[in-house]
Amino acid sequence: MFLNRLALRLGRATAWCFGAIVLIMVYEVVARYAFNAPTTWAHETAILLASFGFVFGGAFCMAEGTHMRITLLIENRPRLARVSEALSLVAGILYLGGLTYAAWRMAERAVWRFSLSGAWDPERSGSTLNSPLPSYLKALLFIGCALFLAIVVQRTIVWFVAWFKDARA
Repeated sequence: MFLNRLALRLGRATAWCFGAIVLIMVYEVVARYAFNAPTTWAHETAILLASFGFVFGGAFCMAEGTHMRITLLIENRPRLARVSEALSLVAGILYLGGLTYAAWRMAERAVWRFSLSGAWDPERSGSTLNSPLPSYLKALLFIGCALFLAIVVQRTIVWFVAWFKDARA
């Protein structure tokens, strides 16, 4: 399915961000302590790269089927396992629906800001670099939550179709 493939590709691509974070932090440490020349961009860049990985990690795990599960109670009880899966999918939809809505509201306020002159003025970090990174991260959080929600909804539909077929048989 398209959403699963998209989440898997995004997850694998963003996994490389963590390697880049290591390189950036090594550069920052060497620049700061060996040359007494700290950077103004390393910290914010590392936050951005880590955010990519974390935001798409949930959708990646759900698409891959490796999302955390506690199987102690349902391991030998297939009927209980089906009920548990249905309840977890519905709870996931409710939670991710609320989170996606909240992320949209947060991103909307951070990205669609304009100064008195009418110029676009997204939320900024307030650091030395003062980048518009917070507004981009909030928009990214919305995209990641929406993708995760779409995958859970897709999985729920597949589950209920399979359940309906089993019930009719």
